[in-house]
Amino acid sequence: MTDPYRFFYQHHLPDLSAIIDLPHRHFRILLPRGTFLKLQDRIRSEEVLRHWLVRYRPSDVYYSTSCWLVPENLGRRERTPLSDNIFLSSDIVFDIDRSPFSTANLELARQDTLRLVTFCDENQLTVKYIAFSGCKGFHVVCADTLRYGDPSPFVREDQAKAAHREIISRVLSEGIAIDTKITADTRRIIRVPGTINSRTGYVCTVLSRDQLKEPVSAILKYIPRVNAGTPLIPVRGDDGPLRGPRSISWLCHRFGVRSKPAPRFSYSTFLVSSVPGTPLQVPLFLYPPHSRIGKVESLLVAVQEQFGLSDIYLFRSETGISAICLRTFPLRRLEKIIRASGSTNYGTLVKYKQLFFRVGEVRDENHQLIAGQPAFIKILPATEEKNARFISRPHYQFMKDFFPELGNYPRMHGEGCVILTHTVNEE
Repeated sequence: MTDPYRFFYQHHLPDLSAIIDLPHRHFRILLPRGTFLKLQDRIRSEEVLRHWLVRYRPSDVYYSTSCWLVPENLGRRERTPLSDNIFLSSDIVFDIDRSPFSTANLELARQDTLRLVTFCDENQLTVKYIAFSGCKGFHVVCADTLRYGDPSPFVREDQAKAAHREIISRVLSEGIAIDTKITADTRRIIRVPGTINSRTGYVCTVLSRDQLKEPVSAILKYIPRVNAGTPLIPVRGDDGPLRGPRSISWLCHRFGVRSKPAPRFSYSTFLVSSVPGTPLQVPLFLYPPHSRIGKVESLLVAVQEQFGLSDIYLFRSETGISAICLRTFPLRRLEKIIRASGSTNYGTLVKYKQLFFRVGEVRDENHQLIAGQPAFIKILPATEEKNARFISRPHYQFMKDFFPELGNYPRMHGEGCVILTHTVNEE
């Protein structure tokens, strides 16, 4: 007998069109035996997700309402390493349910959903999509309204929770019934559109605003429904990958093999060398903390003369000596400059096609300070002719906030703000 779930997913793709930033979403499926499985894969397309759905024929499929740096390793906040809990952003998700499942209750939920959509429009909450959940109600998913500047992923997550709670209070004050736990929880998972709701067999389906205005009796006519019948006994081997790691971990302790010690993590904020609005970059130099400052200066002055660099700003911290020049260069030229300077970040440039300059504090997973912000030492001045060449306007504006006496440069290009990235480092 053909499994109805597998047959459905073999012939239908899940609908991921309304879900942005797919590679940073966590996906979880409910297996036929009733256990959850985290997909240890970056889901980048509908075809990739379908591969897993056909393989495991899950009864229900979910994705995270928040985005994470390493979504496939996401776990409980207090029990998993910091590197597996790097919060990036969070959709504002509303779940409108009316129990028990019936046409009359669905109609009440639909009316609440219409009121909620109007509320979102009036409060500048961008609605990404509206979906029939496949059972007792509807989902309304809105774009994240916050921009997170704090380097701590836990602080960013707490900021999102606070913003969601404030929105919840406003929604409830309008008399709109929502599941507040789902909206407030940044680690919530919700049903993937285009997948089956095992409780009813209906497919979770994205609706247009015009479709939402129709009565439930009309909506249900074009919602696909799968007759799942009696659940089948799981095929032996489908859940095999779940048992291996547990057995190995147990055997390690059984035979006296030491487990790998838990890694230590630290996080900070870095300035990126790319110049927004152009294909160019600025040179960012990095030297070990034990380097002699005189030696570093001589290396930088030599490069400044050889390649016509503008003023170079020199910094020092517990983690090393760093420097920045505001003049812009194409990638190939930048590679020659960094290599000639003896900077230790040449490999970073070759691998990632950009450079990074630490501007924030370094803190560990317990928020304890490891290293302070880099301290300014001095300027290695360039000639007026060298300073007359194009420099990065975004980087200049960023530096201007820290150095009111920053030099005057007649020619600038680039648009917008510099790129700052929050990183987590395993020690």
